[in-house]
Amino acid sequence: MKAQHILAVLLLLAFGTLLPLRVSAQSDLEQRISNLENRVASQDQEGAGVAVFVCAAFLALWAQNTGRNAWLWFFLGLFFSVIVILVMLYKNSNDKKMGRR
Repeated sequence: MKAQHILAVLLLLAFGTLLPLRVSAQSDLEQRISNLENRVASQDQEGAGVAVFVCAAFLALWAQNTGRNAWLWFFLGLFFSVIVILVMLYKNSNDKKMGRR
């Protein structure tokens, strides 16, 4: 009987000391996941910024090739990229109908 009590006390001590380690590991894991989520979110924002800049540069090149103001179309592309691309496609189709470049 005494051996069972000693064994029970030893098990309680063993698991009692492991509990703070488990809580610490869980906290560390949550922190690492949070850091990873923040890095992924920042990379998404950087990728979107690069895509908008490339869009604006493309619009400026198109404007320059069709005799329009390249700077105006570049800055319009930076601020209103999707809308300006649709406008550019419309203008380009009208230019082709009228026989212009």
